[in-house]
Amino acid sequence: MEQYCQNPYCENPSVKEVPVSVRRASDQTRVLCAICEEAYSWGVQHGTMNARKETIWVLIVADRGLIAQARAYGSKAVAEKGLLEYLQKHHDYTGQDDMDTVWKWLHDHDERFSVEIVRQRFGKMD
Repeated sequence: MEQYCQNPYCENPSVKEVPVSVRRASDQTRVLCAICEEAYSWGVQHGTMNARKETIWVLIVADRGLIAQARAYGSKAVAEKGLLEYLQKHHDYTGQDDMDTVWKWLHDHDERFSVEIVRQRFGKMD
């Protein structure tokens, strides 16, 4: 192990060898002092959290061609529940709570409504 920290702006004695790379943590290693190692570990945690794959479900309701509701949800089931709540609150929907009935009701009122529930992925894609 090197005697001094391999951070070019630091002259402290090294205490730990850490994996570093662009793609995989096992590509290279560097030795760091305690202060630089703490900053490095915070950066790794921050980068890992920012690079997570996320999926959201977007509910878009258009009424006569104008967007009446656009919201993001964590799952398709919650987005469908959001659609049901929207219809109950704004369009006096009184049918059953199952989605088959809701989609049939929307089909019967097709001249007014356009509804989409779309899955969107963002973040690091492998």
